[in-house]
Amino acid sequence: MLSQSVAVEIDEQIDHLHRTRSVFPRLSHHLVDSSRFEAPAYYRQLGLHVQVELEQPMTVAFIDGLNEIAHWINENFVLRLYAVLESHRLFQPEIRKDIAGHEEMDILRRLRNKIGHGSGKYDPSDTDKLKLYERLVKHFNVDPQTYLEDATKYPLAVGQVLVPLATACKGYAIRATA
Repeated sequence: MLSQSVAVEIDEQIDHLHRTRSVFPRLSHHLVDSSRFEAPAYYRQLGLHVQVELEQPMTVAFIDGLNEIAHWINENFVLRLYAVLESHRLFQPEIRKDIAGHEEMDILRRLRNKIGHGSGKYDPSDTDKLKLYERLVKHFNVDPQTYLEDATKYPLAVGQVLVPLATACKGYAIRATA
């Protein structure tokens, strides 16, 4: 059944995201000079008890680089989630507004366009990007002051934005293909 196929594919993407981000979490600068870190509690609660031991102590540059990779992984999840839904023609001819999850499908479509057809950077002087940023913040209750140090990134926290986004899109897909 098509709806089960889509659901399984989305669950696989969420699992890949969790596994990858448990190894590449966002790190705080308070870990400078440490040579070890572990997966945050969010991932440990999912059974992903990852510990990374480094040969050299971490520097600010290392931590910033790892945090860039973490955000890049999140952006790639958006692209993969979109690809799964698009492969099942769930955006064709358009998103159905009578199906629960249509709002998240539209958010995903817009995020994918910003990430997949450009730098993916948030620019508050760009009206479309500002609208999308504000929509993400409002829809997912994100505190933009605490999400990232870098104001050029869309807020794509795994547990607060990406998994709820994927879960809502999965619900839409199941209902749309039933």
